[in-house]
Amino acid sequence: MVGEFSHKRSNLGIRYGIVAGVAFTMASWGLDALVLAYHHASLPLMKLIPAFLICVPTAILAGYLTAKFESGMLGMVFWGGLAVLYSFLVINLPLKFSPWYLNNFRPEINSLVHFEELIGTGGYWFYCLFAIGITCLLCGFLENVLLDQGLASSSILGSHMPSVICALIMLLSGLFGDLVLTRDFRKPIVEYDNLLKTAAVYHGQEMDNQTKRELRLGTVDILGDLVLQPYALTLVETDQYLTLTKILIEFDGKAALCQAVQSKPTFCKLIDVSSQGTQNLRFASKSDLSLFLRLMI
Repeated sequence: MVGEFSHKRSNLGIRYGIVAGVAFTMASWGLDALVLAYHHASLPLMKLIPAFLICVPTAILAGYLTAKFESGMLGMVFWGGLAVLYSFLVINLPLKFSPWYLNNFRPEINSLVHFEELIGTGGYWFYCLFAIGITCLLCGFLENVLLDQGLASSSILGSHMPSVICALIMLLSGLFGDLVLTRDFRKPIVEYDNLLKTAAVYHGQEMDNQTKRELRLGTVDILGDLVLQPYALTLVETDQYLTLTKILIEFDGKAALCQAVQSKPTFCKLIDVSSQGTQNLRFASKSDLSLFLRLMI
């Protein structure tokens, strides 16, 4: 009887971990993948897949061990370790894994890929550990209490309540992970996709310079009829402040390298992806940036 009860408890702990891992992953990177797919990113699942393969098994382990040892303190240790891992992934999947993937699996564009080390990474760690740590520790602290209540409940709703509460907590945790850093890496893609859609709508139409400037259509004038073609967007370069970024826009047989300042489109240039000359394309200098800001004002 005791063995059967322990087995049920362990199974509930595993389910608790599955829910936690899936909820956090989908909130942190599933939302990101959906937005990127909608905005024609070339690799919308690039961060989601490795995150899922890491987050779910480790959460299952934390859930199982917490249920097995039936200790709130040990549970907080296991889930605290999970918080550190999740914070590491939130910071390093876009900063480290993305350029590694592009360099190894898109060798034709590796001369364009350059992600600088972020200034203030310690701040990102602090905010991630604070928010994700609190939610993970809360899940670890509550797990044994919730599992006991679930086992004691005779209703279907009561038996599923641990999973529901865990999912809500970890969804909140994952959304914070997205807000801290992940969304900053997709903003330039979203802005350029919106610009290309607008350019396609107004293509061939006469408009005054004021309207054209407000819509930033001059940025993609050089693309001409390409704005009417299908395209894919890839973030290939960031500076150390995430202020200056570059987006590779790939059409059928042609490509453009476009720059964004604070995620806002500023400049595009047609390139030959196979040409080594693309290495000479640089970020705007401080004087270029100052000129752009004056124009915007």
